Amino acid sequence: MLAELRADARRLREFKRRGFPWYVLESLLFENGYQAVVLYRFGHWFKRRGIPLFGPACARLALLLTGADIAPGAEIGPGLLIAHGSGLVIGDRVRIGAGATLLHQVTLGAPSVERKEEMPVLGDGVFVAAGAYVIGGVRVGDGAFVGAKAMVTRDVPAGARVVAEIPVRVIPGEAPAADAG
Repeated sequence: MLAELRADARRLREFKRRGFPWYVLESLLFENGYQAVVLYRFGHWFKRRGIPLFGPACARLALLLTGADIAPGAEIGPGLLIAHGSGLVIGDRVRIGAGATLLHQVTLGAPSVERKEEMPVLGDGVFVAAGAYVIGGVRVGDGAFVGAKAMVTRDVPAGARVVAEIPVRVIPGEAPAADAG
């Protein structure tokens, strides 16, 4: 667990101006994404050792404090970076490689309760943007990019980019007036 936590902290350094240990302390206190990662690591550690209650308790604490719901049974490699963890959901059988980046409102999970064993596998260095969904027993290859609001239900090759192509529709006319009341 300590090696994974060190790798997670090193990923933070990419975005922080202060040196060690200040950027880690600042992130522990104020970054909900990093808080979610740390609590996941503790919960996963308890789950792997068969210590009842503590894994789910860490997951619940993370959900309450950060808005990120990461199942302690998920297998996540070192160097995880979660930016703005609010609304993030990672299912119990999800596997994620090293160096992954996840933004807010990402869902990685099963297509239904009846098919809960069908969970995604993400390779190393995968980036999943805000509001994206990776659903079912799909594989996302190393270095792939999943864009904002994308819905991934099929395998994605290594290095590929997945984008949601929903064109914005502009309706001419005046915007509704804001209620000053």
